Amino acid sequence: MTSTEEGRRKYDALADRYEEIYFYVADVGRRLVSFADPPGGARLLDVGAGRGAVARAGLERGCAVTAVDASAGMVSRLAADYPEMVVRQQDAGSLGFADDSFDVVTAGFVVQVLSDPSAALAEFRRVLAPGGMVALSLERQEIGRLGWLYDLNRSFFGSGSGGAPLAADQLDDLLLSAGFVSPTRVMVDIPKHLPDPAALWDWLALQGVPAAVDALPTEQAVAFRERFFRDAEKMHRQGGITLDFAATLHRAATP
Repeated sequence: MTSTEEGRRKYDALADRYEEIYFYVADVGRRLVSFADPPGGARLLDVGAGRGAVARAGLERGCAVTAVDASAGMVSRLAADYPEMVVRQQDAGSLGFADDSFDVVTAGFVVQVLSDPSAALAEFRRVLAPGGMVALSLERQEIGRLGWLYDLNRSFFGSGSGGAPLAADQLDDLLLSAGFVSPTRVMVDIPKHLPDPAALWDWLALQGVPAAVDALPTEQAVAFRERFFRDAEKMHRQGGITLDFAATLHRAATP
């Protein structure tokens, strides 16, 4: 399986505010399509399209865009927002298209959340025509100056589950194993500056953090908020509050 029912429910719930939470996806989507550099009229398939950050950049380049996502909520909103696209609910590891159907396949921040990225890459390779291009974005796991917030979450909610995140070198190796050639990548940094601790708390509210805190026993909830605003204020005084986001963009060709 490349996506789980739990994952689908998560993205269904996030559909209305996805690009508010993940503020960087629109910018990275434009950069990813620019990196792929498709010609006008290219048949572009965007996998895991979400609310359309990459797909709409493809439209702006004059591509004939097909967008798929495993989340019914994302698909419904995407189809309503962009009637000029072909939009389908499909799993990344089981695409319902014939071989050689597309000139470009894009996937923004998708392979990192799949349980079987190799299966998805094999499908991307299958639906691409000879001489086609795959372009992927991958989140770089960097905590930076927000280490205090990660420590705070671990203290109250535990370390979470899951293995090590997919690294850029691993993704390039997977592309080669899937039959792609000439993988290249570039790094991008997209910081977001917030004016004060309250703005950081509001951003976390989009992800449901305050609601999770309120579900803690009262004494723990009070302690979490006290530590959060104390440490956020310290960060604010010592250089400002910045969400440091970074990614790698990957490109490879079909023979």
